[in-house]
Parts: sequence; C-alpha cells; structure tokens
Amino acid sequence: MSLETSTQSQVFELLGRAVYLCNVIELRLRWMHKHCGGIWTGKTPQELLESLKKAIEKQKGDKSPLGPIGVEMLEAIYTPRCNKELENAKKQGFFAFKFDYKIEWKGRLRHAKTKFKNFVDVRNTLVHYVARDYDLATPEACQRAYADLKKKCEIIKDAFEFFNADYERMNEMMMVLRDNVVKVLQNKSEAKV
Repeated sequence: MSLETSTQSQVFELLGRAVYLCNVIELRLRWMHKHCGGIWTGKTPQELLESLKKAIEKQKGDKSPLGPIGVEMLEAIYTPRCNKELENAKKQGFFAFKFDYKIEWKGRLRHAKTKFKNFVDVRNTLVHYVARDYDLATPEACQRAYADLKKKCEIIKDAFEFFNADYERMNEMMMVLRDNVVKVLQNKSEAKV
C-alpha cells in the first residue's frame, strides 16, 4: 500500500467517523425536541387527544434540515414554557394537557446555541464541501486534509459531549416518568378490582 493510499484511507476513515457522530448528534437533538413537551388543548377530551396525536405524528415525520430549525429546537429544549397558554385554555373551558421537561441552568441555552452553530457549520462542511475543500491527490494534501479534519472532529466531539449529557439526563427522567405512569395505572386497575 502506498503512502498516498494509506493517508487517503486515514482521511476517509476519519471523515466517516465524523459524519457518523454528526448523525448521532442530530438524532439525539431531534429526540430531545420530540420529548421536551408542550401544551395541547381541545374542547373535548377527544379533541385534546387528537391534538396530541397530531403533534406526535408531525414530529415523527420531520425531515427538515437541521440548520434552519435548530434555534427553534434549542429554544423548545432549553426554555421553559409559561403557564399563560395553559391558564387561557382553562378559562375558555378547554381540556388542556401540559408536559414540560426543560434542561435549565444559567447560560445553558446560550452555550447550546454556540455549540449548535459550530456543530452545524462543521457538519455542513463535511457533508457538502469535502471534495471541494480537500485535494487528496498527493500525500501532502492528504496530510493537510487529515490535520484539518482532526480539528473539525474536536468541534464535533465537543458538541457531542455537551448535547449527549443533556440527552442522557432527559432520557433518564423520561424513564422515571414512564415508571411512575405505569405505577399509577397499575394502582388504578388494582383499585377497580
């Protein structure tokens, strides 16, 4: 195997790993967005359930590009909803359901926006501009590309560590919520017997 091929292989392996990690980050952000909650209303309990089902179905099929919807997603994940909408629904006699899970502490949204912007910029470069930006015809060009990719991988790794910590926390809380709902439902069914 020539030096050029070996270096190209290293570039392609690093690129593949970086793009894969970008996909993991995107999936986790979409999962957090889907599970961060919301406020749903309806004039009847059936309307309320239909409203909730529509919101879930809309998120299931969301194939929107991550960049344009990113700020909206981050705001939904890191900013608590006010109760005004819930109070207004109750005043109007609507049935309402609110589930609100937020990752909050001072400055977290600001940090999330910065990490997200850096991540999306790097991801877009890797996905759309590698062939344009990197000439892999010579060993020297491959070495430069590899060095630059390593820097980009650090940005991706940083974003992964930041968002994955929040994902893990949120996932853990969802499991606790699920377990509590199961217990409540079991207690209700036992009480009916």
